[in-house]
Amino acid sequence: MLLFRAGHRLRHVHPTAFITRPASISRDLRTGAYCFINRGAFIGPRVALGNYVIFGPEVAIVGGDHVYDEAGTPICFTGRPPMPKTVIEDDVWVGQRSVIKAGVRIGRGAVVAMGSVVTKDVEPYTIVGGVPAKLIKRRFRSPEEESEHDRMLAQPCVPREYCKPKVTEDDSR
Repeated sequence: MLLFRAGHRLRHVHPTAFITRPASISRDLRTGAYCFINRGAFIGPRVALGNYVIFGPEVAIVGGDHVYDEAGTPICFTGRPPMPKTVIEDDVWVGQRSVIKAGVRIGRGAVVAMGSVVTKDVEPYTIVGGVPAKLIKRRFRSPEEESEHDRMLAQPCVPREYCKPKVTEDDSR
């Protein structure tokens, strides 16, 4: 896997972010610290990612950019409305081949299951999945755990190893 730090073409990408190739990413992408965008991503314009956001392979953020309801004019000639802003807040994990409709907000700490189609805003600390994506469950067991996680996310970003494998007792045998 070839990793590269976003260069001159992506001016608003944090220096700790990693984007794998190939990827098709709008030049105005904004990321926070320690974002990871896996291979095959397709990210349209007006997208902002918080800190610690991770994308599985082939995630797409698209749509919301064609006029289709003008009678007597083919869609390709109707022009394009202003693109809505898409916001993915801190510590969000978007699974492989998920599609996010432009203009949605994915709340802090949410998880999007692989293969999902997100057409509406996602609440913080929820796990969603399906077509269209729906609530599966809460990420944490209690509001206290969410508050603890919020306190951690409010701290300055700390360098760590990406997706370091956890060693369990069974692994050491």
